Amino acid sequence: MIRSLYTLLLLLGLTLQAQITTETIESSVLGTTRTIDLYIPEIEEGSLDQLPLIVVLEGHELFNLVVANVRFLSKIDYMPKAIVVGVRQEGQYQVARDCETDKNSGQLSARGSNFKKFIVSDIVQRLSIQYPISNLKVLIGKNKSANFINYFLLYGPNMFSSYIAITPEVSTDIIEPLTVNAANIKKTTNYYISNSENLPRRQKNNISLLTDELKKQENDQFILTTDSFSYPDEFSTPVYSIPIALEGIFRVYQPISPKEYRENILKSTLPSHNYLVSKYQKISNQLGIQKRYILNDIMAIFAAAQKKSDAETLFVLGDLAIEDYSTTMLGYYFNGLGYEITGNTKKALKNYERAYTYDPIDFVTKELILNKIESLK
Repeated sequence: MIRSLYTLLLLLGLTLQAQITTETIESSVLGTTRTIDLYIPEIEEGSLDQLPLIVVLEGHELFNLVVANVRFLSKIDYMPKAIVVGVRQEGQYQVARDCETDKNSGQLSARGSNFKKFIVSDIVQRLSIQYPISNLKVLIGKNKSANFINYFLLYGPNMFSSYIAITPEVSTDIIEPLTVNAANIKKTTNYYISNSENLPRRQKNNISLLTDELKKQENDQFILTTDSFSYPDEFSTPVYSIPIALEGIFRVYQPISPKEYRENILKSTLPSHNYLVSKYQKISNQLGIQKRYILNDIMAIFAAAQKKSDAETLFVLGDLAIEDYSTTMLGYYFNGLGYEITGNTKKALKNYERAYTYDPIDFVTKELILNKIESLK
């Protein structure tokens, strides 16, 4: 199944050209030109939605893979649409020059610092002026560039809220300060790091050392996700890491699953709408995205409310549906059921009659509403 998913994602990547532009940036910071690839998803006319920004280092290798995953995950509503920018670092030594550190101090060299400034000013700040970009910004790197992204987390500007470090070539000098920083982060930050049994020994051991230290930090604002693969090496690990990392970052965004419904909603003694409101508040707080209540989630909470005879939740769902699904019967149908449960037949009938004047949706049909009306008369 996993291999089939990866195959699908790679095939999707072959059909993206119409959605992608390539730009050359004249950078005063670097004193040269650099090439980027830019993916802009389809944006509905008049939409005010802000989009996450995903910055991909070593974009000449990883960009299409990331875009394919973003397209797939957003299509199934596992993440919002997102803007993806890939920074090309072609050439035998380009990544090493861009991500250069001082061998004595372990800090970024002048060249590495300038490349960091380039990412900030010529990529993120420029795109934020051109496009509706949200506060959720993701930075992705592998091997040398995966170690480089740690310096954004360490010394700012901390404009990224999520980091995907794929088999980083960890500098031991960075482990202690990075660990201390993780313990003191004040805003929600996702950090994904992957390892593999097939990496060179030193690289593998340093990743394990960093991972072990990060796991010791007790900071709810620092959300650590780790993977240790047995098969892939430093060349193929991105194919495994990227979908897992993105899925993890946006897990709170995903529709309510059958498992969530059974274990978190049905078993709770609280009104079922509490779970729904809390979930969407987390989406806002963690991702900086105002997500519209989707039909899947509303129906999951509705099913629980019916099982529990939870009139309070039905009235809350009624208000939500009247606002977000204003042309449909849904809101007044929920309100009608709520009044039925509380024994207020008059108000139940009034809501059903009003529902009948709106459009059907899902299982809420004209026939269903007529049956409800007839049963109460």
